[in-house]
Amino acid sequence: MNNQIRKYAKEFLKMERGEKIADPKEIISISRTVVFTRRSLKHFIESRTAQGISRSDIYFLLKKASEIIRNPQLSILNPNQSNYPGSFLFGSFYKEKKKAVIVMLDRKEGARNIITIYFAKRSAFFKSLSAQEKNE
Repeated sequence: MNNQIRKYAKEFLKMERGEKIADPKEIISISRTVVFTRRSLKHFIESRTAQGISRSDIYFLLKKASEIIRNPQLSILNPNQSNYPGSFLFGSFYKEKKKAVIVMLDRKEGARNIITIYFAKRSAFFKSLSAQEKNE
């Protein structure tokens, strides 16, 4: 995880839900082609905190995002296109967590926005991975 992400994550973890932030449209690069905005990063952190995800797991998700984007085990069109048409899922399984990390990206050309990052159950991840391999 880069220093900018760590700095903003630390800042947002201290804030109240719904609290306004400065420069919400500022771009935060995860990789050369994938970005968060400050607003979307804050929303990600608020959502995961509301779900009861620990700080260490939030940092784990953020840390693994760039690794997954560079070298995913799973790369598929999001099966649920109703909310985010054209979105893609990238993911990798992590034995130490016994879960997969999934990064959902929008369909935009050029720098793509991270819609969300989340944990997926082992069974769901490997089911998607098997379906991907059948389609290759």
